[in-house]
Amino acid sequence: MSRPLTGITRRCRHLSFPLVLLAALLLAGCAQMGSFNTDSRNEVPEEKMTPQPYHPAEFRDLLIPSELDWVRDKSMVVKTDSFAGGVLYFSGRVEVSSLTDYFITSMRNSGWKLVGSVKYRDVLMAFNKPYKTATIVISEAEMGRRANVSIYITEEIAKEKGSQLEDATPQPRPFSF
Repeated sequence: MSRPLTGITRRCRHLSFPLVLLAALLLAGCAQMGSFNTDSRNEVPEEKMTPQPYHPAEFRDLLIPSELDWVRDKSMVVKTDSFAGGVLYFSGRVEVSSLTDYFITSMRNSGWKLVGSVKYRDVLMAFNKPYKTATIVISEAEMGRRANVSIYITEEIAKEKGSQLEDATPQPRPFSF
């Protein structure tokens, strides 16, 4: 035998449909955002997401971390028959201490020798190798959220060519970026 509905029971029945609808909408929104996504085929392995360091076109023995973006407006490359060099400017979301460690390690691995360093408000590191010099200045920007890197690099092409055994025909070195 069914009992007659009281006022409270009637109100609960009317509220249950909107509550179920609200819960369904919230769950659908979370699923779209990926909170409940259990399909592992859509996930990209972390090593594929991490960009690799790169070399500037003219300076193959200089490795730049992928977190830094080249700032073309503040960079300049000079190339003559006897000299190549320039100022390369980069900026990115990287800590100064992390960049300092990175450049010391990568420059050493590329045959550069750290000949001096100064740490003040900025970090200045001087490197050399036969017929080449590089000075790297790392400065903090935007209250530690970004770092700027200026690389001053020179290469004495004439001396380098004189020290190597080459054919009679010089090899052209195209200018590119």
